[in-house]
Amino acid sequence: MTESSYLIPTLTTARLKLEPLSLAHSQGMFEMWREDAVQEFSGPAQDEGGFQIHLPARTPADSDGLIRFWLKAAKDGWGFRWAILLRANEAFVGHIGFNALAACSELAYHMNPAYWGHGFMTEAALVAIDRRRQEGADEIEAFIEPKNSGSVELALRLGMNATGTFSEGAQRYRMSLINSSFNSSINSPINSLTHGEA
Repeated sequence: MTESSYLIPTLTTARLKLEPLSLAHSQGMFEMWREDAVQEFSGPAQDEGGFQIHLPARTPADSDGLIRFWLKAAKDGWGFRWAILLRANEAFVGHIGFNALAACSELAYHMNPAYWGHGFMTEAALVAIDRRRQEGADEIEAFIEPKNSGSVELALRLGMNATGTFSEGAQRYRMSLINSSFNSSINSPINSLTHGEA
């Protein structure tokens, strides 16, 4: 998917709305990316022009560089981010998306620590992965540093398996979208997911 722009749909779940990340989310991105805990396991970041972004963010201009990076990625057709918002009050929770849009798509996400521990990222990840499955992806991967226990737990909860292969200190986790185990987790009453395009 590198020849054309990727049109990012808006998705909803029982508690969340995933909408295309934009500069309208500047304040929420800054509040999230100024937290040391958010960037602890993230590598260096660059803006759309390839210039280094200071993290943790010192000003909204720093985190706006991340937004512009992902806007360009979507325009170029190789990756994107959704903003994760609470449906109840439109509060910015975090972002989720894919670093690659291919048969094997790489999942990536970050969340404001104020919202950790409520199952929001599991809910967002399930609907995001299901969307990629509908678009033809047959495998999802994520690269997670071993010390990032929260993300390791999330990957396992989603049905990913550790592969034992590493890239820059992060272990590759993967899941097939062809088998039925992922599909049954989407339809689980525990998740209470409803998704559509709004």
